[in-house]
Amino acid sequence: MNLELVRAPKWYRYAAVFLVTAAAMTIILWALGRLWWCKLGDGAIYVNEAWNSSHTSQHFLDPYTFTHILHGVLFFWIAGLLLSKYGTFWQFTAAIVAEAGWEVLENTNFIIEKYRENTASLDYFGDSIANSIGDLAACAIGFLVALKFGMWRSLVFFLVVEIFLLIWIRDSLLLNILMLVFPLDGVKSWQMSV
Repeated sequence: MNLELVRAPKWYRYAAVFLVTAAAMTIILWALGRLWWCKLGDGAIYVNEAWNSSHTSQHFLDPYTFTHILHGVLFFWIAGLLLSKYGTFWQFTAAIVAEAGWEVLENTNFIIEKYRENTASLDYFGDSIANSIGDLAACAIGFLVALKFGMWRSLVFFLVVEIFLLIWIRDSLLLNILMLVFPLDGVKSWQMSV
């Protein structure tokens, strides 16, 4: 029997990885006590609020969704370097598992407190499960965009999104990382003056 005929089309394999990883992440987040959706009961899929809002990180999508798209781009680059001997499918798998791991870590008390202490996200109390699933989907999209664009065009894409976010919400993926690792009072003041 020809194994090529038994194998599922490529996109089914990617979707299966995403769904299995999302399910595992959901179970872990639920066990950690995360809420399924915004506790205020607002049913909006997207909220356009980034700072000091009880809606930020509680809906499926928010302005920080764009930073998770950039996670996918970064994971594409990193997986391409570290897993160059493996195909794109395994690189995608590593990226999705890493993003799910970040979503779980991000919703621990340790990281939530780091965000509250070191960034302008004073009212941050973690992501809802729906938001974490949206972030995981955004990462997958970012990975696939980078795969389509290639290294140099995905770098341009990354920089354009970073600049757009800095202008729009006074935050970005790189600034977020900086503020978690090495908080700067001047940056925090600038972010809070929105």
